[in-house]
Amino acid sequence: MIDKHSVHQVEFVDMTHDAMGVAKIQGFPVFVKNALKGETAEIRISKVNKNFAIGTLLTILSESPFRKKPICEHYADCGGCNLMHMNYDMQLGFKRHRVKETLKRIGGIETTVNETVGMNNPYYYRNKAMIPFEVQDGEIVAGFYKPRSHEIVNINRCLIYPKFYSDIIKHMKVLLQRYDVSVFDESTGKGLFRGMMIRHSHSRQEAMVVFVAQSHKVPARHEIVKDLVKRFPMITSVIVNVAPDAKNFRLGTKSKVIYGEDCIEDTLLGNTYSISHTSFFQINPVQTEALYLKAFEYADLSPDDIIIDSYSGIGAIGLAAAPKVEKVIGFDISKSAVRNAEHNARANNISNAEYRLGKAEDVLPGLKDKFVDTVFVDPPRKGCDKGFLDALIALNPRRIIYVSCNISTFARDAGVLSAAGYTLEETTPFDMFPQTSHIESVSLLIRQS
Repeated sequence: MIDKHSVHQVEFVDMTHDAMGVAKIQGFPVFVKNALKGETAEIRISKVNKNFAIGTLLTILSESPFRKKPICEHYADCGGCNLMHMNYDMQLGFKRHRVKETLKRIGGIETTVNETVGMNNPYYYRNKAMIPFEVQDGEIVAGFYKPRSHEIVNINRCLIYPKFYSDIIKHMKVLLQRYDVSVFDESTGKGLFRGMMIRHSHSRQEAMVVFVAQSHKVPARHEIVKDLVKRFPMITSVIVNVAPDAKNFRLGTKSKVIYGEDCIEDTLLGNTYSISHTSFFQINPVQTEALYLKAFEYADLSPDDIIIDSYSGIGAIGLAAAPKVEKVIGFDISKSAVRNAEHNARANNISNAEYRLGKAEDVLPGLKDKFVDTVFVDPPRKGCDKGFLDALIALNPRRIIYVSCNISTFARDAGVLSAAGYTLEETTPFDMFPQTSHIESVSLLIRQS
């Protein structure tokens, strides 16, 4: 058994799903942040569990040719990114390997996994950011949390969301001080302002700002908004959102628009979408268009096809496919999502798409007489629940196009579909979240006759 605080010289023989280097000391696995496969290094053991240990990198003795110096000044402390010490080719290869390994390990499936589709510029790509604020040593700070903590790293400039986001955040700190707006203290539960959400339109450069607070009654909010809009004219919408959950920084259910409207508009593959502050919209619009085009290639759409857009959200996949098919039927369990999808269909003059409210097990049985050709599946990170998969298998579509943001839950679901008679023909990973270990993928499953 190895001891805590002991120092060892090791070789890294593998990497975990979240990109920690894996070494073995007398057969006992040790995981080390920022270490790369193939490197040798001196490490210190910081934590020992029953089945593994955690180590800290002290000195790299033999450096990987794929190592790259992170260009972000906050990388060592911030939890926003975890792959910036790899060059971009290694990042893409790491994600492809993870897809292949996870499909085999969890789903029992070996299939064609294409090269990961990367970006020409893998920085400044996000169209949305949630930024918590707090006071540290009398100073207002804002940024990302340190890994596995609620301690905020004060960010000067983030390299994965647009530069003007950082400028808005820095100026917001000034305004909070100028107008004496208290900042929430998680340890005491006191204070008003908790942070902000910023999202913007990639195609129109409109921006939305959401003040996340303990109450709608933000002091001098009109003066603050006037100052923000004057300094940042791209801001067309400002909202106050009440978030009563003291332990987690996230949007609450009550909001009030205090400037503009509760929506901005963006364009994907020629369609325009209205996006509210609560709408789900893909974080990386450049990669989203590439992924959707791959999904349509897999679907091999024909003018007489009837397709289903499950987990339809604001309708992005189904409405982009609508001109290529006879009919699109979308459904979602969110009433607001269904309303948004219907609005977006009308706004884009699409008449062959209809949307229904409900769960798959309630909606899909009523479609058995429609001769459905293709079902697009784009679930949340938890993947598909059993009721959905049972209803999908009973519907028996010819093709399933599965868009996943969590390769582990996709591998699990693909295993269920494989056992029900579908073959996973091919998977293509997309680097939707460069500099991080998150992976998006699109896959083709075909029913075996």
